[in-house]
Amino acid sequence: MVENLFKVLVVDDDKMIGEVCAEALAYEGYDVTVASGGWDALGLINGREWDLIVTDINMPGLDGIDFYRAATSCAPALKGKFVFMTGNPASARTVEEMGYRVVIKPFKVKDLLEAVWSVLKATDANRRCERLPLSGCCLHVRINGSELDAIGEDLSLNGMKISYAGTPFVAGPALKISIDALNISRDARVVWSAASRGAESFSGVIFEKPVPASILAGLAPNRI
Repeated sequence: MVENLFKVLVVDDDKMIGEVCAEALAYEGYDVTVASGGWDALGLINGREWDLIVTDINMPGLDGIDFYRAATSCAPALKGKFVFMTGNPASARTVEEMGYRVVIKPFKVKDLLEAVWSVLKATDANRRCERLPLSGCCLHVRINGSELDAIGEDLSLNGMKISYAGTPFVAGPALKISIDALNISRDARVVWSAASRGAESFSGVIFEKPVPASILAGLAPNRI
């Protein structure tokens, strides 16, 4: 059986940043919900369990620090389960003095992912997101009206890493991925791309519809 996904709440009044964070985290296999501000997020605390909350600090209405105080007052179990984002050095120092991780805006996606995973490992080391290698699984990609062959590098419930010949895909476009060996086809979007030193490129994509958990279970022979 595939382990449960970490449930992450992303809080930011900047819609674009919230979406970028959500897509990057979903690609890594997290179960992500986005709130548009502190008050919106506070309404999602009662009656729901969150493994981690990623919140901006400088937000109108209820800022990130006041949201943290209100949330941990309502749900004390959330203490220690926050990652903060800010472009304000003074705000960053305040949160660091509270003992929390801060991601400085503008940030690289890898910095956000590293901060999130470091906190999750510290708060709940017995659970992890399932992301399994595909060992060079062949797949077909259709993007911008063209088709090409690619290699699947790894797979999670919500996305995968692929490699292919040519220039890196631009982040954002829709594509369709067919994995014949697993008998699945998914509409997806490009989240990130990078070029290697050779002619090969890599992209992370997020699926519009999750892959069945039974498929991941089948890829993990030591897991039942």
